[in-house]
Amino acid sequence: MAKNSLNEWSLALLRAVLGVILAYHGYLKLFVPGGFKGTVEFFVAVGIPLAKYSALAASVAEFAGGIFLILGILTRWTAIVLIFEMLIALFAVHLKNGLLVSKGGYEFVLLILAGLVVLLVNGPGILSAGKMMSKNKWVH
Repeated sequence: MAKNSLNEWSLALLRAVLGVILAYHGYLKLFVPGGFKGTVEFFVAVGIPLAKYSALAASVAEFAGGIFLILGILTRWTAIVLIFEMLIALFAVHLKNGLLVSKGGYEFVLLILAGLVVLLVNGPGILSAGKMMSKNKWVH
């Protein structure tokens, strides 16, 4: 099945939007004063094991993963890592709060998960740095 140019542009748009959101969240955790400390404290409060290491892993995954998504590099691998992270967020934090994000719910996480699954299944599209650099479908 051939992909049309609208499909390719829509994948690029999805990658860019998810990438910006995730990279910014990772940036806040890693580089804003108090951001990492607050993340560790939050992880402790919600019972995530090895909170300091888990917070570092989540922060780096979001920041680097967001940049990888924007560029379309290692998109499928990045999607797998971020899906794993979002599933932890869903089950450890948001699910018990119901749907509405205004009440700490899971609607935002669910939307990110859906977008990541689309990228996992479809890859980054031809409008990606990874696609330009490699013929291997798992590199881009």
